[in-house]
Order: sequence, then C-alpha cells, then structure tokens
Amino acid sequence: MMGSFMLLELVGTLRESQKLFFRNVKLMSCIFLLIISLSSILFLSCMLSIKPPITDFALKARLLPATSPGTPEFANLLSTLKGELRLFVGLEWIFVIAFCFSSLFFATASILASAVTYCGKDMSIKELLSRAVKSLKRPFLTWFYITLLRLGYYLFLIAFLVSLVLILDLTFTEPSLSSIIILLPAIVFEAYLAVVWNLALVVSVLEEKCGIEALGKAGQLIKGLRMRGLFLNLLFVALSYLVSHGVHKFGKTVMSSNAAMIPLLLLNSISCLIIMFNLMAYTVLYHDCKATHGEELEMQGDTENTKVAFTPLISADLP
Repeated sequence: MMGSFMLLELVGTLRESQKLFFRNVKLMSCIFLLIISLSSILFLSCMLSIKPPITDFALKARLLPATSPGTPEFANLLSTLKGELRLFVGLEWIFVIAFCFSSLFFATASILASAVTYCGKDMSIKELLSRAVKSLKRPFLTWFYITLLRLGYYLFLIAFLVSLVLILDLTFTEPSLSSIIILLPAIVFEAYLAVVWNLALVVSVLEEKCGIEALGKAGQLIKGLRMRGLFLNLLFVALSYLVSHGVHKFGKTVMSSNAAMIPLLLLNSISCLIIMFNLMAYTVLYHDCKATHGEELEMQGDTENTKVAFTPLISADLP
C-alpha cells in the first residue's frame, strides 16, 4: 500500500512537471532551445578542436617504437608528442570549464522559469536570463560544495572497492554478479544523497541561501518526501545511462567519421531535455516540500520578493 502511494506521488510530480512546460510554452521552449544550441556549439567546437591533436598524437606515437632512443629524431618526436598532449589537456580544461559554467547558468534559468510558471506568473526571456545572471553566485557556491561532497563520496567508494579487490580478489573489469551486487547499492546510495544536493541547488536559486546553508535548508525541507526524490533520481539515472551508452557507442567512431557527430548531437539534445525535466521535477518537489511544512515560497526578484502562502494539502499531486 505504501509503495503504491509513493508511486502515485512520483507520477503526480512527473505529471505536474510536464504541465509546467505547456503552461508557458514560449518561455520553456526558449530556454530549451538556448540550452541545446549552446551545448551543441560547445560540443562541436570541442570535437573539432581536439580531433587534430589527438590524430597527430596517435600517428606520431606509432613512429616512436621504430625510432632509436638517444637520436635527435627521437628527441624531436618525443618533444612533439609532449606538445600535442599539453595542447589536448589545455583544450579539454577550457571546454570542461565552459560546459560547467553554461550548465550551471541554464540550470539556474530552468529553475527560475519553472518556479515562475508554477506560481502562475509570466516573465520575458530577457528578464529571466538577467535574473539568472544576477543570482548565479548562490547556485555556484552551492554547486561547489556539492562537487566537494560528490568527490568525497567517489574517493570513499574507490578506497572501498580497492580494499575489496585486495582482500577478496574481486574484479570489476567486466559485468559480473559480484560487480553488480557491489556497484548497484553504491549507485542507489549516491542517488539517495543527491536528493538533498539537487534540492539544495533549487533552494539556492529561489531563496537567499547558498552553500552549507542551502544544503541544511534542503535537508530540513525534504523530510518526509525523501523517497520521492530518490525515485526521481533513480529514474533520471536510468535515462541518463541509456543516453551515455549511446554516446559511448557513437563516440568510438567520431574520430574516424564526422557522420557520427549527427547522432551524438541528437543524444546531446536528449540529454539536455532529461536534465531540464529533472530540474523542473525538483522545482515541483521544492514546492511540495514547502507546502508540506506550511512554509511560504520566496522568489527573489530584482527589487521585491514575491511570496505565495502554502498550506499543507492531502495528496495534492495525485492524478
């Protein structure tokens, strides 16, 4: 009975998130088109920029075993390889920073657009982007703390897996029953932790809180609704896995054929849609958390705060 009720709550959140898009098609469509446009431009720029140094590096690396060590040719070849490697690493860092910044900016814009639409308000795309820029500092600080927490979790997981490999002589190089038994709970536990992390990002956008304060507020709000957030995360993890599997499949051929970039761009657009829908769902969950605790929704504006009073509702999101 409890499982059926949680499933109905999850379906209600997903349906409400879907309705947000159609309540303000113009605003949501503009945000989505901007996201996939910038993401596609960055993706194409990244592929076209790193392909030449990778190709040159691979070709010259094949000549290295046939060159006698200690000769001027060997030294020149080795110096060229180091230069190609430095160029590749430098380009990768530039695009990683660009991807992170653009993702955070459009995450902020998506949350703002979802919150505005949920409250029945209207806002121009210019005003929305302007507000996103002005409030970017708070989600950036929260994202920084979330990244540290996620890195800490990954380091703990790596240390745990290395200990298992050394003690029990396990292997994780290929899918096996032992790897599934160990890695699946790790993925589920990360999804459980990410409920607070994702909600904290929404809190930092819609309230004057950031960093540890936003994480603490998210931990308070999510009480009683954490399982719904967990199921949301597991759903989006499964969808993201399908997309990443396709990216891995076509990514193997992108260096040898430019035609592979077309399906990769399509998968990139699907990934952007999944991320945006995830943010919309967490914005709905944020509102539900506020309603459950009988709090007011505070949307930080340029000159004034818009407050909408909530009272606890019974099964308000049920279909």
